[in-house]
Amino acid sequence: MAESPKSHVDVLMIGTGEYTTGYVHGKASQSDKSKGVVALTLIDLRRRGKTSRLGICGTNGKKFADIRKHMQQAIALDTFKPGDACVIFTPDDTHFEMALDAIRRGIHVMITKPAVKTLAEHQQLYEEAKKKNVLVMIEGLYQIYLLN
Repeated sequence: MAESPKSHVDVLMIGTGEYTTGYVHGKASQSDKSKGVVALTLIDLRRRGKTSRLGICGTNGKKFADIRKHMQQAIALDTFKPGDACVIFTPDDTHFEMALDAIRRGIHVMITKPAVKTLAEHQQLYEEAKKKNVLVMIEGLYQIYLLN
């Protein structure tokens, strides 16, 4: 018997900076992103019953930052199941590796732009997503700003 589809999705937020939390370097951001729109949106979706469990991981420590960065993201992804989702709002040069890791686990992905640095990376994400039957979306907030 086929398993019935989930009525909600669990979501992992990868990145704890300005877009996600509204905080940068331990204090509230003074920019137009000071409200932490990613977390607020997901909390509202949970309030409305569209999401259930929300997770967040980032690299706010100073010692062994590169190791902590890799381990926190990998450990956090391991607690989510295929069919769940993650949003990636991290420095641009980290998007590809994080997205690929999530896709290979069967997790749907939304990445802030730019998603990748090269056409080859784009093609690899596409092929892996197709193989795992997951959605990969690119957030385009600044395109909306340009239209206003």
